[in-house]
Amino acid sequence: MKTLTIPVGGMTCSACQGHVQHALEEVPGVQSASVSLLTNEATVVFDPAIAAPAALVAAIIDNGYEAVVHEEADHVRPAAISIAIGLVMMAAMPFVGHANAPWNWVQFALTVYVMAGPGRLYYVKAFNGLRHGNTDMSTLITLGTGAAFAYSLAALAGLVHDVYFEAVVFILGLVLAGRAMESRARHQTAEAIRKLAQLAPATAWLRRDDAWVAVPVDTVALGDRLLVKPSERIPVDGTLDSGTSTVDESMLTGEPLAVAKATGAHVSAGTLNGAGSFEMRATAVGAGTMLGQIVRMTREAQSSKAPLQRLADRISAIFVPVVVSLSILTFAIWTLQGREVAFALQAAVAVLIIACPCAMGLAVPAAVMVATGRAAGLGVLFKGGEAMERLSRVDVAVLDKTGTLTEGRPAVTRFEGDRQWLRSVAAVEQASEHPLAQAVVAYAATPLPAVANFLATPGQGAEGLVEGHHVKVGRGTWLNVETDLPIAATVDGQYALALDVDDPVKATSAAGVQRLALRTIMLTGDRSATAQRIAAAVGITEVHAGLLPAEKLAFIVTLQKQGHVVAMIGDGVNDAPALAQADVGLAMATGSDIAAETAAVTLLRPDLLAAADAFAIARVTVRVMRQNLFWAFVYNAIGIPLAAFGHLNPILASAAMALSSVSVLANSLRLRSTKL
Repeated sequence: MKTLTIPVGGMTCSACQGHVQHALEEVPGVQSASVSLLTNEATVVFDPAIAAPAALVAAIIDNGYEAVVHEEADHVRPAAISIAIGLVMMAAMPFVGHANAPWNWVQFALTVYVMAGPGRLYYVKAFNGLRHGNTDMSTLITLGTGAAFAYSLAALAGLVHDVYFEAVVFILGLVLAGRAMESRARHQTAEAIRKLAQLAPATAWLRRDDAWVAVPVDTVALGDRLLVKPSERIPVDGTLDSGTSTVDESMLTGEPLAVAKATGAHVSAGTLNGAGSFEMRATAVGAGTMLGQIVRMTREAQSSKAPLQRLADRISAIFVPVVVSLSILTFAIWTLQGREVAFALQAAVAVLIIACPCAMGLAVPAAVMVATGRAAGLGVLFKGGEAMERLSRVDVAVLDKTGTLTEGRPAVTRFEGDRQWLRSVAAVEQASEHPLAQAVVAYAATPLPAVANFLATPGQGAEGLVEGHHVKVGRGTWLNVETDLPIAATVDGQYALALDVDDPVKATSAAGVQRLALRTIMLTGDRSATAQRIAAAVGITEVHAGLLPAEKLAFIVTLQKQGHVVAMIGDGVNDAPALAQADVGLAMATGSDIAAETAAVTLLRPDLLAAADAFAIARVTVRVMRQNLFWAFVYNAIGIPLAAFGHLNPILASAAMALSSVSVLANSLRLRSTKL
């Protein structure tokens, strides 16, 4: 199977989105199609041996849409022209009246120009849609303006009184203005992702013939040696070959403090180098970089549908036929009651215009798009709107210990003794294969002297000659040293120092647990005593230790059977089954690839505060989704009866319809700055 993203033009409401998706899914060889109204893109999974890309594009075009993206300027100019013409027609009315035949013919010409020019796309879409049995916003606009235009033609022929040409022009102008405002708002919703995508520099310094040459970044290949100068953005993912520096990784992780980098350290494309200069080897390029994966995952999340969106889609599918029926019924009832045809027509047209389902179609995807952009800037990647919606309903958070609450690697947590001998002790430990030895080496954090006559005693410790001194490191009982710390050292037979090595709790874990504000449970394969100590340090009271991966999974299943919505937060291979079983899995990106692939949410900032941010974003986003849907439904519930009872003329209806869509987008844009 192959995945292809196709730009789609001409979509204006959720019904359009559904029509394009249905048309693509009908193409032989297509496995699935997902269409985003906000990004104007269709993502298609298909068998290239059966379905050609040209057939997918043809299916879109054949249904009245375009395989191109319209820019904002394409919407602004037609709207401005239509509204300007409408204003001229309205301003002239007090002076010429409805009965002025020459002026009415001028209005006719201006109206035909607007309908055939700026408003043409709605009529073309409605016609092509009806050929396939589809109805959408364009159908309502076409029927409404078409009815007003036909009535005005009858007035020109002397069959009825008054013309409504200015109403046709104003309706189209306001609809186009609403579309222009939507386009601008959509542009703003995707701003965070565009900024991320633009962070990778255009060029890189490549080693070629013993010289550094500036080359386009898309020509860099795996294994290439690159130079990164001070204050430059890193072009691709890689590891440092030589040099040291600090790197600002906030665009990936949301962490404001720069991170020190030395030989062997990993660096990511788009992050900002500090004052140092270093050489690196490319380990991932293009879409394979962490930055590329973030952009891809976020775009996929924005194109996915949350359950609330599927509800809105189902309603929109039956909404247009119902509205058309209500409009016909409105016209018939007013006519049968003896009201003028002009009044009955005005009420029927107002029903068609006020009921355009734009706001309903934008309610959920607008919120998802803004939220995923905000989340990406904080180092949180959602795999879709559904994950966001599920996360908002979680009532139990299950946490792994190692790498989630703790650093996931041993470190010296306590030191006693004479620091002048630390270098010598670390030198012996550097030659040792004991798993805790590297923690002592890292703690020394200095160039170490050479070791001669190295000898390891299994289960006890190691010894060697360092700068003329006999250094022994190991258990206190082996060294005949009294200490309660697990590692001790002697120099020339005399006690020198002692250390405690442990997996330290992350500095942010306690605050993260508190911010989660949920029933929090620790599941770990570690010993009970260790688990209880870590749990006490971070404020967790419910602990289950000594569990195998299958037992962690079974524990989550039990919680789910009790009616809980469970989130699992972990980072290791052994967490993958539990991450998959949980209603929502959150994986630390610094952990295993298997864990990250299994989880619905990836945390680029490897601490619980990032998880707390994910929960906070999910909760506030679902709240905004519901607000948007509520106001979209209320707007129609109030607007349609007002129009049907003759209290709303078509021009006001078109203005209200445009305003409803813009209000939904404006409410969604609040997510960019809402306090979490």
